[in-house]
Amino acid sequence: MREVIHGVVRDEDGRRVEAARVFFASGPVPLPDVAALTAADGTFQLTAPVPGRYSLMCVLDDGRSETRSIEVIRGGGALVEFEMPADR
Repeated sequence: MREVIHGVVRDEDGRRVEAARVFFASGPVPLPDVAALTAADGTFQLTAPVPGRYSLMCVLDDGRSETRSIEVIRGGGALVEFEMPADR
């Protein structure tokens, strides 16, 4: 059974970010090289193949990025929030 990871991406002012790329950086098993794009409301969804610890990365078009480590629980998926740093 695959587990769903739900999340949201916000900018440094708390506004939701559209079209940010979110993808698996690492996990307990080999992972496909795919990315989710955030919707207009900043939300995204990824499917984890198995429960366990994952590292997710979010990248904006201007190159800003953040990484979050999460624990995906069997039957419960996971929730992750990214707050992107200010422009460099």
